[in-house]
Amino acid sequence: MSYYELCNEVAEAIQQAVSGLIGKQAAGEMMRIGADGTPTEKIDEVAENAALQVLEADGRSMRFVSEELGEKIIGGKPEFTFVLDPIDGTFNAVNNIPFFCVPVAIGDSDISDIRYGYVKNLVSGDIYTAEKGKGAFLNKRKLHVSSVSELSGLSVISYSHRPHAIPINNHNVRRVRVFGCAALELCYIASGIFDAFIDMRSMLRVTDIAASKLIVEEAGGMVTDGEGNRLSTPLDVTKRVNMVASNGMVHDKLLELV
Repeated sequence: MSYYELCNEVAEAIQQAVSGLIGKQAAGEMMRIGADGTPTEKIDEVAENAALQVLEADGRSMRFVSEELGEKIIGGKPEFTFVLDPIDGTFNAVNNIPFFCVPVAIGDSDISDIRYGYVKNLVSGDIYTAEKGKGAFLNKRKLHVSSVSELSGLSVISYSHRPHAIPINNHNVRRVRVFGCAALELCYIASGIFDAFIDMRSMLRVTDIAASKLIVEEAGGMVTDGEGNRLSTPLDVTKRVNMVASNGMVHDKLLELV
């Protein structure tokens, strides 16, 4: 089974398992505190359990990393690390806001060595994929980032509601939006719908961004931390990072605002 087939089977299992919970108050019931230190809601737990059933039946040995469980070794000698956020955009899913997804990344030990990324939009069914060195795709159609090169023309996704976030606003760029689902938002950068994504809250987890980081880079974009360094962090849900992702043409200008 290829990486695509494995990721797709997991995403389909999750979609089927949570279909009856979307927009339901019960979906947001807190079950426990997850390994990442945030509440695990019922929809998250149902989704993760569905994914685990697929992975355990696959037959390959792997290291499973997920927001809720943390880490689990499946089999005896892991061939790769399977990084999953069972539902990215849980608040949106619980409240029937149509913007949530299943992101999966496959790599070894660090976000810098991710070699395959997969993101399925659970509302539209769109599937974004990337394999290192082979480009990024939306439903098998090749993607490329935008060509906007002036700060004043940028459409930016910027998480700036915290006091220590960067002071980017509509006086700096053309428009600012936030949708509450980092994995899909980054795919919008790869697609050229938006030009940049900025989150300097030190809150992003590898499960949020590992897949989409590769998708942005393979679409011709650039991803760094707030100081312009290559993004690197262990595939560990307890770690947090800052992130600036862009079409590459405006990256240095954005870093000056951070």
